Amino acid sequence: MSQTSTILVLFLFFLCNEYSHAVNRTYLIKKDLISGLKGGEFTIYDTQGKNALFRMESKFGATHNVKLFQGLTKKNPIGLLKAKISVVLYKGTIAILNKNLNQWKNGTINQNYKIVGNKFTLNYNSIDLTMEGKAASLNTTFIDQSNKEILAKFHKRISSLFWKNKYDLQVLSNKIPDEFYFLAIAARDHTNKKIHSG
Repeated sequence: MSQTSTILVLFLFFLCNEYSHAVNRTYLIKKDLISGLKGGEFTIYDTQGKNALFRMESKFGATHNVKLFQGLTKKNPIGLLKAKISVVLYKGTIAILNKNLNQWKNGTINQNYKIVGNKFTLNYNSIDLTMEGKAASLNTTFIDQSNKEILAKFHKRISSLFWKNKYDLQVLSNKIPDEFYFLAIAARDHTNKKIHSG
C-alpha cells in the first residue's frame, strides 16, 4: 500500500469515526398553562410532540425547586433543580441521577448580570459552560468554555409570546446529560417569569 493510500484510509477512518459520534437529539418542551403560585411545570416530548418522555414538577416554597421524572410517573426523580435564596440573580444547583451507577452527580447554575440579553454560567462533571441568549432573541446556546463548542441550543417558539411557553431543544453532544439541559431551561424560564412579573 502506498503512502498516499495509507493517508487516505486513515483520513476516511477518522472522518467516519467523527460522524459516528455526531449527536442530534431534539425535544419539544411545553410549559403548563397554569401552575398557580409554584414555579413553572413542563412536559418534555419527542420532537413531534406526541410522546411524553419526561415531566418537570415544581414544589411550592420560598425558592424555585423542580423535580424531573422519566415519563409521566411521579416516582423516583432523576433530576433536581434547587435555587438558592438570592435577591436579584438566579443561583442554584442541578443534580442528575446516573442510572447506571445509581449515584447523583451535582452541578451549578448561576445567572450573570447583563444589561441586554442573558447569560448563565454552569458547571457539570468538571465542564464549565455558558447558556447565552442575545437581546430580543428567541435562541439560546449552551457553549463549552474550554473549546467554544456548542453542546446544545434551544429556541423559544414565537407563539410563546401569546400563549404558554414552548421550547425546541437540540442536543449536539453527549458531554452533558440531556436532563441537565431540561432543568437549565426551567431555571431560565423562571428568571423570565420574574422579569415579566416585576
